[in-house]
Amino acid sequence: MAVPPPDRLARLQALDAHVERVLLRRQHPLSGLMPASTAHTVHGNYGDAWVRDGVYTIQAVWGLRQAWLRLGGQPRRVYELEGSVRALMRGLLRAMMGQAAKVERFKVSGDPLDALHAKVDTATGQPVVADNAWGHLQLDATALFLLQLGQITRAGLPLVSGAAEVAFVQNLVFYVSRAYRLPDYGIWERGDKGNNGAPERNASSIGLVKAALEVLSGLDLYGPHGDGSARLWVPPDALVRLRRALQALLPRESASKEVDSACLTVIGYPAWSVEPPELRRRTLEAIRERLGGSYGYARFRRDGHQTVVEDCTRLHYEPEELALFEGIECQWPLFLAFELITACLEERWDDARGFEARLQGLAVAVEGEALQPELYRVPADLVEAERRYPGSQRREPNENVPLLWTQSLWVLGQLLLDGLLLPEDLDPAGRRLERPLGCRRVRLALVAGDDGVAAALEGAGLPLERGDAVAVVPSARLAEALAELGAWPDLGLSGPPPGGLATLAHGHLYACGGVDTAFLSPALEEGIFYLADDPEQLADAVLGELRLLQRHWPDPTADPLLLLPVAGAPFRRASAAFLGLLQQLQQGELGGVEVVLGTLADHRPHLRLEPLPLPALAPGRPAAPLPLRLDEARGHRSLSVSEEQALESRSVLDLAAALWSSTSLREQAELLEQLQGRLGSEAQLQAPDRGLPIALSELIDGVYRRSLEAGDWEPVRRCAGLLGLVHPHLEDALDDLLARQRQLVVGRNYTDQSRIREPLDSATIVERMRRFGGEDGREAILQQELLLALEQIARQQPSLLHGTLTFQLGQLLLLLTSELALERQLSPSEAFEALCALPPHGISRRLGVVLADLDHARASLDRCEQLHVSGQVLWKAPPPAAETPMGGCWLQHRLRQGALQRIPRDFHPGVWGLLRHCRGLLIGDKLERRNRLDSDVLAEKTPGEHNFAALVEHLLSKIEAPEYRQLSIEALLSLMAFVEANPAVRFSDHLALDVLIGHAVRLGWQQAHPGVGLEQYGAHKAQAWDAFYRCSPTRCRELFIEALQRLTRGQQPAAAGIVDRPLDQVGQLQGP
Repeated sequence: MAVPPPDRLARLQALDAHVERVLLRRQHPLSGLMPASTAHTVHGNYGDAWVRDGVYTIQAVWGLRQAWLRLGGQPRRVYELEGSVRALMRGLLRAMMGQAAKVERFKVSGDPLDALHAKVDTATGQPVVADNAWGHLQLDATALFLLQLGQITRAGLPLVSGAAEVAFVQNLVFYVSRAYRLPDYGIWERGDKGNNGAPERNASSIGLVKAALEVLSGLDLYGPHGDGSARLWVPPDALVRLRRALQALLPRESASKEVDSACLTVIGYPAWSVEPPELRRRTLEAIRERLGGSYGYARFRRDGHQTVVEDCTRLHYEPEELALFEGIECQWPLFLAFELITACLEERWDDARGFEARLQGLAVAVEGEALQPELYRVPADLVEAERRYPGSQRREPNENVPLLWTQSLWVLGQLLLDGLLLPEDLDPAGRRLERPLGCRRVRLALVAGDDGVAAALEGAGLPLERGDAVAVVPSARLAEALAELGAWPDLGLSGPPPGGLATLAHGHLYACGGVDTAFLSPALEEGIFYLADDPEQLADAVLGELRLLQRHWPDPTADPLLLLPVAGAPFRRASAAFLGLLQQLQQGELGGVEVVLGTLADHRPHLRLEPLPLPALAPGRPAAPLPLRLDEARGHRSLSVSEEQALESRSVLDLAAALWSSTSLREQAELLEQLQGRLGSEAQLQAPDRGLPIALSELIDGVYRRSLEAGDWEPVRRCAGLLGLVHPHLEDALDDLLARQRQLVVGRNYTDQSRIREPLDSATIVERMRRFGGEDGREAILQQELLLALEQIARQQPSLLHGTLTFQLGQLLLLLTSELALERQLSPSEAFEALCALPPHGISRRLGVVLADLDHARASLDRCEQLHVSGQVLWKAPPPAAETPMGGCWLQHRLRQGALQRIPRDFHPGVWGLLRHCRGLLIGDKLERRNRLDSDVLAEKTPGEHNFAALVEHLLSKIEAPEYRQLSIEALLSLMAFVEANPAVRFSDHLALDVLIGHAVRLGWQQAHPGVGLEQYGAHKAQAWDAFYRCSPTRCRELFIEALQRLTRGQQPAAAGIVDRPLDQVGQLQGP
């Protein structure tokens, strides 16, 4: 209930005097900073200046300034209060600017040791705790500073004064903008609830960052004095990812904290970051029901901080210790103050009066002042009773009285409750109000790849963009245009970090050197990734872009723009499919999204022009002709296995000479792969009739684009792998799967590092795919396609995901390969080659079929790995010669032997003899057909021939991890002993060592753990491999022979041969 007008002046004077005595007298006269409190206890020195505490503490002062301004008649007091607000906020800004080098490093590294310090010395603003002595990475604190800087500036009081400060704040935007995937220590400065020093993603941090960036987007930091030159730019796609991450976490705070009162700050004051009302309601109910008490709210369950049973001499808790805190967690009045302000700003006055009454009852009288303590705790003599009967015992305040930010927020609530402030005084940005999100329609423009496409489109009556009214440039040039944004060399600050520009960033126009410029969408541009060159995949890609814009477009005053490039070669291959899609767009709708197809001149009045002035773009240079016979080159003819293997033994000069004369796209791609593998990705080649050498990457790009024209997807994928292409939407696809409570395993390895449970950027996802995948670079490229296809299936056919919580991309790839092998009667390596040659839509459709019947797909893999034997067989082999491991450990012995690549006498003739009993051997990655050693070689080479020994050594040398190389040698020796004991045996298949060893490891684990179900093997795979490496060669031989028997009889468990390799200590692949 508002105070009657005659009493307002007296009430405001009383609150002003209280703030002066309790808060402002603690503000340092030089630095402008404020301590968190005056207490100095075993829990720390509260006399330091915390960023978070300082910003919240100054809110009461800011509220008083707004109240006096509204009441009028006190310009001097308004000026004084403004000065205090400026001093505090600028003091924090100066403290942060002194750490500009950290900001610059953190933009790229994301390393907690590069984080801004979350507290500083109150008098000087200098650090008080070393980088590695405390959890400084508290993104919520930095975001809170930015949020209030934006709110205060929007209220008409600019806090920034100078271009250097503008550049620094722009870099703070970059600093926090990846919070959706960065674990931090959060509002409680501890990360994981066990206080074990492990940061985690916190919903309260993500929500505050989202709010801060939304308030700062497009803000001129000079406020009413600005001319646009101090305007901030926020990466719009970061807001989409923050929104997704926040909604996926809530109502949880983090992985270790199922509910946390800190989330009050994101569902209400100061952030209001959660759009869905139902999610806000569920989060609020969870906090009140699980954490609420008579003395406020607990921070989170099993929070031991300042309980009487906590051991204050240790920073970290033991895991079993957390249960001791259950039911006796301290309760904080602070959260009632947050509830009070939220209720006032949302004009829920009855609720507000209830929270105010509770806060009055919790205040402690100190020298005539009503002060809020930090927390209330259960006394030692009442702990057991409180555990037995929760909420039954009295609590006592701790000695930290007042906690200044609680006191400040309480005063702020009283100003609102008494009618001395209005909601818009504290929230000029309108955070508390419902905000429209998304758009009703998307505007499209067609960009022809060449004159032939342009003529065909115009002949079909389709509007075509020719770049007359607006310049149209590739997506990569947007990063170029933004490169100097926020750069300030004197502070050591550069522009935006790499990455982060996706669909929304390309959805409006920019003024580059005064020229209106539109940028192509990276997801539809063939130079970024090749999916849009498949006409049947293009419709899905376009629809994905349209739906993203429809859901997340932030500007209700303008429509988003999507440029659709139509490349020449794919259009000519499938013009009917292209024209069908484009004519459907012309009808005004695709997949439920309203679209308007036209030229940029037509669209221009309805589009948003980014007000940020950008420099002119340098003119693009035409690509120089390449010294390859690309015009003559044709696709669809693969090299034979023997031709591929021969490439590995040819010199660099021979490979280069073959490249210049080749007219086969697949051969050119393989030659370039060999050259890059030997010379590195930065290498250059001296071409005939060329004065200057040419970069290898340019040659690869030329073959990539010519293969796209030819529609030959095998060299497209090989070159894409060599170029390191990364689809820009991988992180969005991952975010969507995580939001559906799924997790992902990349590569073939099921380890903690290959399993992804948190958001990652696209480049990091691909790096893990490569790290944990096979030796063929196309495998990581295919896994990118699978991840995107999974996300598409999740949206269109979510029932196919039911019952599966973890998707292992390596397993899915092997399942697709085995299905194709059975369908076309191919070996696994031949089937992988055929899979690489399928168009992208073929991969996507086959994935849907596999997910629809996983049991059938796994059975196909089992049949694909099954061995067929003839002749009389005794499933035994003589044991190896007795041997003692060096150092007493078989693992270390294998590491040493494998590093030296020692082999026993007569090993190579033994391999020759083994080949007489099978179709061939696969040594190493079974999907890499260059690892095949066919029995046909027996017709050419003799047992003791040096060339045969060199061939075997070459295949073994390709195995990177020495211990797995040695294990492969032992597996070969076991197979030799087996066929020597069974001279009549004959296998009609290739014997894949990867499969044999993988089965042996699984059998060893099963026999050592008979009471554990096979379905749990995946969680114990690393231990199983470690145990196998420590087994004696005799025991390993027994398991190899038993695995061979099971593979022959088809007794292997479902999908047992799916290869997923653990890591050794240096992160290399060990084996299947």
